[in-house]
Amino acid sequence: MNDVQRLSLPEVVPPGIEVWLLKLNLQAPISNSDFLLLNEYERAHALRFHTHADQVRSTATRAALRRLLVTKVAMPPSKLNFLTNNFGKPYLQGAANINFNVSHAGELAVIAISTNGQIGVDIEDCDRQLDVRALSEYVFTHIERQCAIETTEDFIKRWVAKEAVLKAVGVGISEHLQVVSVLPDNNEGYRVICDYPKWEGIKVWSIKVPNRYAAALAVHIS
Repeated sequence: MNDVQRLSLPEVVPPGIEVWLLKLNLQAPISNSDFLLLNEYERAHALRFHTHADQVRSTATRAALRRLLVTKVAMPPSKLNFLTNNFGKPYLQGAANINFNVSHAGELAVIAISTNGQIGVDIEDCDRQLDVRALSEYVFTHIERQCAIETTEDFIKRWVAKEAVLKAVGVGISEHLQVVSVLPDNNEGYRVICDYPKWEGIKVWSIKVPNRYAAALAVHIS
């Protein structure tokens, strides 16, 4: 059985935004109620994964998203229809005022829902070894690298903030890594520097998730 709980967000996060944490049991069989809630494409997508854990992760996360979204729209979860923009970011057909974003890592998933602007969320597992120096050259701008990025945890905390920003504006991540800088500003927030006027006003914060993980939330109110 998977557990869903609403996360506490920094007080400065605008109203109309919520983030939910989904704790996944990756050893359990795929939930029949979750699987039946998905449409044909989502079922096929989940079953294309080679490992059972990935199949459970895909099925449970999408089913949880459907159940959460029905609290915002007047239709049953099985009737929700998702489309994607040119960069693959999904959105809910016929509900322009509702935005959502999903990320998962290990045994956790986060689901962000907004009725107040575009939203991006990312979660990563910090318990792994990375070549921080080499990855930083690729992922971060010159300005970002001026701030100390020495450990894997440093890198991942900065990475989730940057990915959340790019997911909020709905663009391809790899091709836009060098056009925006996300710099630590205070204990929970970051400062975003970008030359794109249409990205002005984007905000990003760290969000509290269980130990071993790092997560961030970005909001773009245009």
